[in-house]
Amino acid sequence: MKNFRRIAMALCCTLFLATGTSFAQQAPPPHAPAIHGALLSGEELVADLKFLTELAPNGANGWKLLKQVLDTFMDGTDPSKPVIVDVILNSTGSEVRTYFPVKDPPGKPLGQKFLANLEGFGIKSKRLAAGLFQLGGGDKIDPQAVFNGFLRVLSTPINYAVIASSRNNLPANLTDPTKGKTVAALLAKKLDLGLMIRNEKQSTADQEARKKDFLKVKDNLTAGLKQQADESAETFELRKGTLTHNLDELERFIAESAELVFGWTTDSGKREARLDFELSTIAGTALETSAKLLGQTPGMFASVPRSADAMLSGRINFPLDEMRKTHAIGAIVLARASASKRIDTEKDKTDEWKDSTKAASNLWFDIMQTGVNAGVVEGMIEVSQAPGEKINLVFGIKAPNGNDLKPILELLPKMKSDVKVQFDIEKAGEVSIHSITIPVADADIEEAFGKDAVLYVATGPTAWWVAIGSKSLEQLKAAIEVVGKANDADASNFLTLFVKASPWIELLDGRSTRRDGADPAKKDPAKKLTDEEAAAAKAKRDREAVRKLALEAFKAGKDTWETKLEAKDGKVTGSTRFDEGILRFIGSGIAKFSNENLK
Repeated sequence: MKNFRRIAMALCCTLFLATGTSFAQQAPPPHAPAIHGALLSGEELVADLKFLTELAPNGANGWKLLKQVLDTFMDGTDPSKPVIVDVILNSTGSEVRTYFPVKDPPGKPLGQKFLANLEGFGIKSKRLAAGLFQLGGGDKIDPQAVFNGFLRVLSTPINYAVIASSRNNLPANLTDPTKGKTVAALLAKKLDLGLMIRNEKQSTADQEARKKDFLKVKDNLTAGLKQQADESAETFELRKGTLTHNLDELERFIAESAELVFGWTTDSGKREARLDFELSTIAGTALETSAKLLGQTPGMFASVPRSADAMLSGRINFPLDEMRKTHAIGAIVLARASASKRIDTEKDKTDEWKDSTKAASNLWFDIMQTGVNAGVVEGMIEVSQAPGEKINLVFGIKAPNGNDLKPILELLPKMKSDVKVQFDIEKAGEVSIHSITIPVADADIEEAFGKDAVLYVATGPTAWWVAIGSKSLEQLKAAIEVVGKANDADASNFLTLFVKASPWIELLDGRSTRRDGADPAKKDPAKKLTDEEAAAAKAKRDREAVRKLALEAFKAGKDTWETKLEAKDGKVTGSTRFDEGILRFIGSGIAKFSNENLK
């Protein structure tokens, strides 16, 4: 295996990067969340990788090569036991501490084979005391070492080797990592790979202490934001505000959640995989209030059925709590200012274009703000493609008054003279349907929706809609007819998403073929490329290789994934199911890597 050493170094560097930031030696404060990850077992990992790799057309040989690497990498470990990861937090930083189950022949020192295995991967060890070893330079960074830190062997009956970059995070009194309350709860879920964040301390004072700790994270992340040379002050403020709002959301989840769980499971029996999510909140918090808003009533669009030929189908019914409404309104103010500045600075545009575009922009932001004030985001999207036909799209958004969109349509011809708008071409109950024709040919639109595609916009008292495609008008009218007729049983599902991958990859492949042009290295092999040209040519080839891999993996079908998020009594759960074709693509990537790098 000529590249084995290179792969080993990459794995070890990954371990080094995962250790995070070493901090001054302090114990985690009592209010800090307990954060633990777990790999169910080495046996499960091997079984999952074997299943995934052998789904690929050339997977058998790829698995054989990968298995050799895994056997070497796992030598000295107990594959029947879990690998545990602790994320240790305090007010000045974080570090990762990883527990590997170890196993040696009877009569041999525990951990001996594991240490020898690390040596083979370029991590040198030095015995400091009974059961304690320095790895690489230890506390002193050795730039030649693959990893700098320490390892402690927890003797029988625990049988774990523990690695951390700081010696102080490997005290002699470490206990069995699987017996901790949080880890035990995580392992009980039988996830192949899981992460649990749990706040045992839930008082108001504990929540405030966690927020104070997180404030340092926010300050560090926002301190590095700088206005770019070609960026207006308004656009910079929008970018900064977006980051701040996202950090506020993250802070609330860290401070006010009782328990957060993320988990991955590969199910070879069902030939699928699942990514699961669970959230429970601390009673009396704003996060609990927000969670309890979800799943109370069925969404307006929940009664619109998914098309039998769907390549994308989504529904959302997401009430906004006060914090999210405030953030959304603030973002709209910043976005409005950014858009106005961008319009004012457009070159080679007439005053009429600037005036009409700015008017349309302000009308659009007014619509958004009215929707936010209503306190809920409700919408649907349905993209379908019958065999041998072009794509049809139907999109709808609930609005306090969907007719507010009509004045924007009236401004379109002033913004683009070749756009033709026809009003009230049809009626569907109280909804008026208008058409927009854009004569200028667009290869991407033609490829997706057909030549001379017409865009339909529908406006009514409770929603507005957009549709495009040869059959989209009839699909639009059918959807308008059934909205608002969902059963109460649909109330708990506040977000659903279904994707069929192959049509999207085919579209992307066609678009890239048209736009990327010829590979300069193939077009003129004798030409010496600049470094920049060579890098661009390689990036193009890499993208093309991934697309071809996906096309091959998806052509056998079962290339879908589906997400569903539910809420009940303030607890939020979700699952994304990946069908066999998606796993075949993942397995094809693993097999390709193995066949090309592990020989």
